[in-house]
Amino acid sequence: MFTQKGYLMFLRILFTTLALLFVQISVAQPMVGYFLSPQSELSKGRTFKSIKETSEIFLKGIAVTPTRVEKEFNTFGNITASVTYNSAGGKTREVYWEYVNGENLVRKHTRSFVNLRGWQEEEVILTWNDDHSTPQKILVKKNGKVWQSALFSSDSSRRFESAEVFDSKGDHVFTERFTYIEASNIIKVMVFKANGAFHGTSTYPIDHKKPFTFESVAQTLYPNGDVMIETLSNAVSGDQAYYYEYEYDSQGNWIEKRTFQVKLGRGNRVRNKNLENKISRTITYH
Repeated sequence: MFTQKGYLMFLRILFTTLALLFVQISVAQPMVGYFLSPQSELSKGRTFKSIKETSEIFLKGIAVTPTRVEKEFNTFGNITASVTYNSAGGKTREVYWEYVNGENLVRKHTRSFVNLRGWQEEEVILTWNDDHSTPQKILVKKNGKVWQSALFSSDSSRRFESAEVFDSKGDHVFTERFTYIEASNIIKVMVFKANGAFHGTSTYPIDHKKPFTFESVAQTLYPNGDVMIETLSNAVSGDQAYYYEYEYDSQGNWIEKRTFQVKLGRGNRVRNKNLENKISRTITYH
């Protein structure tokens, strides 16, 4: 069962791993995150065609119903659709991606059901430069209305240097500045308000297809590169951590992933395994 400390650690690791960014709670995702956040899962064998995924959460004394997600991918391995269903089979979230030449994202449309608010929509539209190497502009709409937009500047190597972010009225509200840390395969994004005041920091991988590390989370890997143990970087022996076990198909992709809350002894020895999440996947390939 979660302790308060364990639950807080779980949330921090979960949002870092799934969103691939580690930000102050009060800071919204930078606009560049709509482009830099990974869109797809990587296959270790043939290219994914579809994935049907069922997730079960196990908390002592709390009944949590399983959720199901169905995903589709194009021949480049980029995700084109993700639909989430509740235990009764009803849709709770739909996401669709559109690309130029199968690889460059130009539109992402999301519909999510929010309690007491009903269906909420978000549309992200990207405008690329002439050679489609980097986006020039990102426009975000919420429920059909413009929410924010950003204009990007790049250097001679077509790498982002900065972004100017504007609100729905066209007023400049933020500036995002980018620093590349090659050794860790990450980009740090520093966000400043229009008056120059520091607002927050986020981190993204430079290349999603290569290993990358984050300062906030320490990982121990299996020989095939999958994560075995995750802890906060400042954790000490005896702290709670997350331990992962996998089952694989013939292509080397996992078809079952089990997440355990554990305590670590010396040398990362795993103790007190408690199963908290199990994800099962049915995968088809192109």
